[in-house]
Amino acid sequence: MYLDEPMSTDNTSNTSDDASSNPGNHLCLIDDLAEKPCGECSRFQDGDTAPGAFPQFMQLPPELRHQIWHFYCSDLSVKARVLPFFEFPSCKVMYYNNTYFLPDEDALAQQTKTLRAMLSTHRESRSIALRKYPDELLIELDSGAAIIRFRKETDVIFLSELATEKDYSFRDFGSEVQNLAVGVVDDYSEERYFQDDTLLQVVPGIKNLFPNLKRLFSRRPAPAQHKDMEEWCLTEHVHSYMIEKDYKNTLFYWPDLDAHADFARSSVPTICSVEEMEEAGVELWPMVEFDSWKPMEIAYGPVFRDYSSSEDDSSSIDGIYSHDDSTTDDIDSDDDSTADDIDSDDDSNADGTGSHDDNGADVTGSHDDSTDEANSHDDSSADGTDSGDDSNADGIDSDDDSSADDTDSDNDSDADSSDSDEY
Repeated sequence: MYLDEPMSTDNTSNTSDDASSNPGNHLCLIDDLAEKPCGECSRFQDGDTAPGAFPQFMQLPPELRHQIWHFYCSDLSVKARVLPFFEFPSCKVMYYNNTYFLPDEDALAQQTKTLRAMLSTHRESRSIALRKYPDELLIELDSGAAIIRFRKETDVIFLSELATEKDYSFRDFGSEVQNLAVGVVDDYSEERYFQDDTLLQVVPGIKNLFPNLKRLFSRRPAPAQHKDMEEWCLTEHVHSYMIEKDYKNTLFYWPDLDAHADFARSSVPTICSVEEMEEAGVELWPMVEFDSWKPMEIAYGPVFRDYSSSEDDSSSIDGIYSHDDSTTDDIDSDDDSTADDIDSDDDSNADGTGSHDDNGADVTGSHDDSTDEANSHDDSSADGTDSGDDSNADGIDSDDDSSADDTDSDNDSDADSSDSDEY
């Protein structure tokens, strides 16, 4: 077991003794060697300080420096990690004359950023990181070879897709892997895909790529699991590790077979029997993956509102774009005021007409003075009142229609102007 204990050195330099290679030959993604001293570093040591530097850091007690590094790099405190790759990480794989590179390079750089900073700062920080992750995982990117520091006994290498029939030339990668998680295994000889309980059939082909493999995990997305599969993930007897990306967070759960083997055998759903594991020479267990997508901020475009409210949201439909709220509010206020005026005129006219119609004639109401006069003086002629009311009602309708048309035309012009301002 590799112990992660604080170093107690008083004359620790800001250089690394094993940084003998040319920095230009190292990939920026996985450059884990501390730099040699240079003229600029000597100038900072003579009294000048770099921007944001804290030259008194090495004067702090070793235990405090050790704790600060743990706060900075969370990977120093986790029991196990998951290092995800899309395919077998080699750019030397030839398939239909296409060259395969390691995808999602930015995600790998983001995941190992703090650890790589510790490996390249000075001797003390590098020693702390190397005691936690002493093993080297050699990979090949489109920009050249690189090294990822990991611990082979606990860290899990995750390949979402693996093909057993490909000619992988970067063999040093597979020889260091003891814990492997796969999503789907392609067997081109049989033209089949293997996953979950069928992985046992392709274990011999997987072991050819990973000769030192001890444990094989079958990745299962959380939505596809049964309730009993997810319950064991909520206990303290499993490993968990989160990978944060710009667009989502991924949380992995897999059984802790070193510290809680009895719990795994009694509570974790098995993919195959213990006898089949012993015959294959590899332990086969599930790994559950939970994805949490991060919300995306849209700088331009529609703002979708909640129309489930009981209030009148007809104005919100017209003002769905968020960049011209003032114009939208003006349109809404004009619509509401016009509608209120029409309703108030109709209500007052209806009440006035009803008060003057003694014979109970069916009239629609009008604000025309001639109609009121006809209703007040002609009590015996209901037909005359009706005919007069009908003509006036038509006039009201035409007035209302014209007002509505004017309002619509105003709204259309305002909406057109708002659209032109938006773009």
